[in-house]
Amino acid sequence: MDGLSFYSILWRLLLAVVLGGAIGLEREFRGRPAGLRTHILVCLGAAIMMIAWQGMPDLYRPLPRGSRVTLDPGRIAAGIITGIGFLGAGAIIRIGDLVRGLTTAGCIWFVAALGIVIGQGFYPLAMASTVIALLSLMILSRAEHHIQPIVYRSILMAVPVPEAESMEKRCRALLEEQEIKVQDIAHKLSLESGKAEITFQVRARNQLQGGAVLRAIAALPGVMEAHWH
Repeated sequence: MDGLSFYSILWRLLLAVVLGGAIGLEREFRGRPAGLRTHILVCLGAAIMMIAWQGMPDLYRPLPRGSRVTLDPGRIAAGIITGIGFLGAGAIIRIGDLVRGLTTAGCIWFVAALGIVIGQGFYPLAMASTVIALLSLMILSRAEHHIQPIVYRSILMAVPVPEAESMEKRCRALLEEQEIKVQDIAHKLSLESGKAEITFQVRARNQLQGGAVLRAIAALPGVMEAHWH
């Protein structure tokens, strides 16, 4: 490639390995499935594609004088970002209501963009964005532990049919004491078993309080079963 020297290419490849590896190392420490090697390969691959694009005009030299060939680097960058989606999707795991891997998928997308920037030679942008990303991953993860997000859950309570109405009122009062907002109530009666199932759709500030709430409901006289979903 006439536009890039050997040392320039080597520097970009090494920078892609170092910066992509820095993000991957942080993921590796947290035990995520996409770790050091995955992030290095994604960043390095994106950088290689952008470096190779800069050498493509050399392929058209045999064309007659006056011929004009226009190459759009944006198409290659868009292809990289779009194609990296399958890796990001593979990093996301859903277990019931728990979704894991979204941050790792974002990191994979980020290092792909990082490789594009490095391949284009925007070194200050690449280094600054890597530092910001690492600070966000390390500092904000600690701040998240102090944030109590709103969660939506279901509480199922089984009681004898004759006591269903009174138990519903007592349970609602108990939930209000725990600062849990009841959004909807569903009833299911079984005359054969004499059991009524009452389901409360609730909104809580802290999902960790589910155990305490469930024990309080189960301790109410007449409650046969209690479940927190």
